[in-house]
Formats: sequence, structure tokens, C-alpha cells
Amino acid sequence: MGADIFVNGNSTIDRFIQTLLRVESQPRVSLEDKKTVLNRRSAVLTDLDSKLSKLNNLAERLTDVLTNHFGAKTASTSDSDIFTATADSTSLVGSHDTTITRLASADTRVSKQYTKTATELKTFFDTNGSQTFQIDVAHPTSSDSSNRETISVTINSSGATNNDVLKDIALAINNAMSAAVTADTIDADEKVAASVVHEDDGTSRLIFKSGQSGFTYRQTFTDSTNSLLSTLEISNNVLSSGTSGGYITAIGTSATDSSLNAQLKVDGLTFYRDSNGISDIIDGVTFTLKNVTTSTETLQVSADTETVKKEVEDILNAYNDVIKYIRAKIKVDPDTKARGVLAGDTLYRNLRSTLRGIMTGQVTSVDSGNPAYLFDIGISAASDGTLSVTDSEDFEDALLASSSAIADLFNSSNGVATQLETLLHDYIKVGGFIDDGKKSVADRIKSTDGHIKRFDERLARREQQLRNQFAKMQQVSVLLGAQSATFQSIFSSFKF
Repeated sequence: MGADIFVNGNSTIDRFIQTLLRVESQPRVSLEDKKTVLNRRSAVLTDLDSKLSKLNNLAERLTDVLTNHFGAKTASTSDSDIFTATADSTSLVGSHDTTITRLASADTRVSKQYTKTATELKTFFDTNGSQTFQIDVAHPTSSDSSNRETISVTINSSGATNNDVLKDIALAINNAMSAAVTADTIDADEKVAASVVHEDDGTSRLIFKSGQSGFTYRQTFTDSTNSLLSTLEISNNVLSSGTSGGYITAIGTSATDSSLNAQLKVDGLTFYRDSNGISDIIDGVTFTLKNVTTSTETLQVSADTETVKKEVEDILNAYNDVIKYIRAKIKVDPDTKARGVLAGDTLYRNLRSTLRGIMTGQVTSVDSGNPAYLFDIGISAASDGTLSVTDSEDFEDALLASSSAIADLFNSSNGVATQLETLLHDYIKVGGFIDDGKKSVADRIKSTDGHIKRFDERLARREQQLRNQFAKMQQVSVLLGAQSATFQSIFSSFKF
């Protein structure tokens, strides 16, 4: 067979060497298998970390002292075309009679109507030159809700027609307001906007409109030296009629007599507000006014059982995901004997057991007589240990009876969510159990990679050694073949 190797050439030698190397590389296969197992463990720990972090985040949400997620409320109205409302957890359950007399509106001033192509405004500027006037706009602050800022506007128009001049005035106002916003003198939603409109073909008017609605955001003016605003009739304290200038909505002298303010009654009391979005009449309730009423409408604030139920179901689902995942990774198949990645790991077996104990155990920090088990509020366990709200009626009854009692079940000192936070912190924190486990696996993978690299280097040297040996053997074979031919030639020259 040895002679055949050299007779058949290099391809046969290569195959023979590869066969030898495959036999000798069996330990490398074991190292690769070990690395595969380690990578699977790393992936499982990463997935478990994610699932535990999700459960922990939901537990933190339910123990947040700033937000009462168990006291969620919902608000409904008898006619959503008239007004709508929302309620937060600080609101109280109840019904409120509501009538809306007036909606809030922006302060809108208009100039008198001009013939578009006429030139009386050109004549005004030709005669009087540059004009400067001031507009006072509201800019409430935390220390002064009545604070106002004065914005100066300067116009030096060279427009040839009334329409050109009006456009120049509007542009100057808008530029001055934008500059005030840039300088932080006023906010963007407080600036007055100016524009030119054309009610009929051949006519033009100038319009000033406040950035927000209500008496607080009314406009007040200081006219120019040559009374430009009076000439325009924009500052006339009269209702605009026909082609005359003035206000569109009566400004009044206070919040209570200004037609710019919304006016409504809630439970017989009258309220005046700058905006149609109102959040300071009933604690925790925000109104959005849409139309005036011709009859009394109803606002109903109720416990938002569906939202609270979803909060609870979210944490139950996250818990279920964790215990099912751990169970799948720690089990040993009784038939195939295949072991889960975490089989035999008491740390995660104990974690699953502790989690189940928290979710099914008694909460001792609740007041006597209040629900002390999740099972008391319509939650029950399936055969696989997962939990769900199986009796919605019991859950809603418990919530309506006392949302604070349900909150205590989760976020009191020994509450379910509080215990989950305490337990999970040691697993998911930096340097925690999972972090340490992943680091240990990474170190072992690195070590295994080092063994594989050194083995590959030895195997490469072994391959070169074999090739050198076969090359020498081939040289000897060639030499012996040549000697054999020589001897044969010599022997053939003798005659016996």
C-alpha cells in the first residue's frame, strides 16, 4: 500500500494526510461542542436578563410614588360634540352638571376696508415718513400671571398702493414678533400675527390676531406719533361693522365681562377662562370645550377599571413569561434525557420558586380586612403556574370598593411589586447574578477559543510534519526506483 501512495501521486498523499488529521482533530471537535454549549448559555442568560428587566420595570412602575396607577379614572360626557373631558388619578368619582355659554376666542382686530389700488396710505407715509407703534402682548410668568411685554414695530413703507402698504405693515409686525421670540421676550404661541385679506375683488384689510385666546392675551396699543393705527382704525375700541375697523369680539375690561373668555357653569357655579382647554375647575379633570349648550350636559368621572386591569395583566404576563422560560431551560427531558441549558443550576431553579412564592403568597403589609392575596381580586393560577385575571367581576368589585387597597396589595412595604423589585435587583443590576454569569461564560468562551487556536497551530505543524515525511519518503522511493532500473540494466548485459 505504501508504494501505491507514491505511484498515485500527490492527490493520494493529500487524502491520506487529511484522513490522519481528521483522526487527530477529534479533541478540537469536543472544544467546538463545548463552545457551542457556552454560547447557548450566554444567549439564554441574555434573554432571561431581558425578561427579568421587563418584569422589574413593570414592578417599578406600580411602586412609583408619583403616579397612582391603581387610581386611574375616566371621564365621559353626555354629548362629545359639545365638550369632552379627561380625568387623572387625582380626580374623584362623581357626576357634574355642565352648561357652556360661550367659547374662548382670540383677540382679532381689523383695519377699515381699503380700495386695493388706491393711494391714500402711500400719501400718509409720503407726508409723515417712518412710523413706530407698540403692541402689548401677554407673557405670564410664574411670579406674575398678568405680565405683559411691549413689542415695538417700525414701518417705513414705500408701497405704491394701499395693498402694498398694508403688506409692508403686516410684514413689519410679524418680523418684530419673531424677533421678540428669538430674544426670549415672549413665547412663540404668544406673538400677534398680522395678515392682509381681501373680502371682495379690489379691496384689502389688515388683520391683527392674538396668539392665544382669552382676555389675558388681548392686544393693547400705543399709537405712532402720526396716529397710524387710528388712521387704519385698527385700534378703535368699537365693534367692526361694514367697512369700518375695530374689534371682532368685545374685549371688555376684565375676565368676567370679556367676550374673549369662555364662560361655563359647573354644578351651578360660573367660571370664566382664557382657553377652551380647562384643567383648573375640577381637580384632575381637563375640559375641552367645543360648542355652546342649549341644555345642561353631564360630565361623569368614573374609575377606569380597564386601564387598571391592563396594568395588572401586564405584570402578570411578564411574570408568566419569566417562569415559563426558566422552566423550559432548567428541565431534563424524561424521554431523551436532553438537558436544558440551565439544568442543574440551583440559582435559577430557586429564582423560579421564589417568584412563584411572591405571586401566590400573602402580603402582610396590607390593612386588616383588605385583600392580602392576588387570589382575592379575581386572579388565579393555571396548572403550569401561570397567573391571569380569571374573574373580571371580582377584580372590578375590589377596585371599585377601594383602589387604595388594591394599590397596597402591590406597592405596600411587603407588596407583590415591592418584593419583585427587591428580588430582581440582585439579578439584573450591573455586577448582579446574571451579569456575573455572563462574564463567567465569556471568560470560558475566551479560554476555549485559546485552546482551539493552540490546537489549530499544533495541527498545522503536524500537517507540515506529515508532508515533510511523505516528501522524504517519496524522494527515497524515487531513488530506489532509479537504483532498481540501473541494477536491472547491468544484469541484463550479462549472458548466462
